[in-house]
Amino acid sequence: MSEKITLTRRQVLKGAGAATLTGAASLVPASKAVAARAKAPRWAFIVDLRRCIGCRACTVACKAEFDVPLGAFRAAVYEEVTGTFPNSEKHFLPKLCNHCEGNKEDKVPPCVKECPEYPKDRREFVAPDGKKIRYRGGATYKRPDGLILFDNDLCTGCGKCIEACPYGARNWDKSLLSGKDKTKNGIHKCDFCDHRVSKGVTPSCVNICPGRARIFGDLNDPASQISKLNKAFGLVEKRDKTTLRPGENTSPVCFYIDPKGVLAKTTVAKKKYEKNDAIQDRIT
Repeated sequence: MSEKITLTRRQVLKGAGAATLTGAASLVPASKAVAARAKAPRWAFIVDLRRCIGCRACTVACKAEFDVPLGAFRAAVYEEVTGTFPNSEKHFLPKLCNHCEGNKEDKVPPCVKECPEYPKDRREFVAPDGKKIRYRGGATYKRPDGLILFDNDLCTGCGKCIEACPYGARNWDKSLLSGKDKTKNGIHKCDFCDHRVSKGVTPSCVNICPGRARIFGDLNDPASQISKLNKAFGLVEKRDKTTLRPGENTSPVCFYIDPKGVLAKTTVAKKKYEKNDAIQDRIT
């Protein structure tokens, strides 16, 4: 689990910048391995389905953090009942952007590949050792640490990235006009709370989860909890059983600890999202 540390108001403001934090704040754990490493982190996310109770604190925290418009969600929790009475089961399936690595051939996620405004400007990412890694930006782009981000200043509002995502993780932002075409809306999606992570603070949904069902960390750091869970459950090695829709060959880095086989049992886990059927929280 992410280390919990009680902070004073002064420490919160100093450590989190403009991020809104309440109570105890969970920090992204640091280690000697991180400081010594000469490459970028590989941020990843784990949802432990053994611990999720469907409270939707994650959904609320995300909406508050980003002022997500009505009818849209960056972090949604789906419910589904499988089996027949009296042997039925109710499952909760949290979903968010998978921050995919991309297929084996080109390592480019489908949303990035379909963006007409990628690649654009050259940018630099500073690794923990100070080394600068160059990469290409765009309206939607992949950063060296694996985060799939978007730049609204370059967005044309075409919606191709929404249609390209097989997980329905992107949606229109009805409160935002696209940077290049003011007759169209921009988009939004989960960005792993990049503004918090850059300050060493965990994503808001991870920080608030009462069951600690959401874990965030660096796969490149063997001392991180996420690496230890990966080793214990073989999450990367068994991606065909630990991620959504493995047949899409996108190599997601949002993994599920799933001892009951929820990903195989539920239709919502297997569904491909098409024609802008973007992520929604359907409360039943």
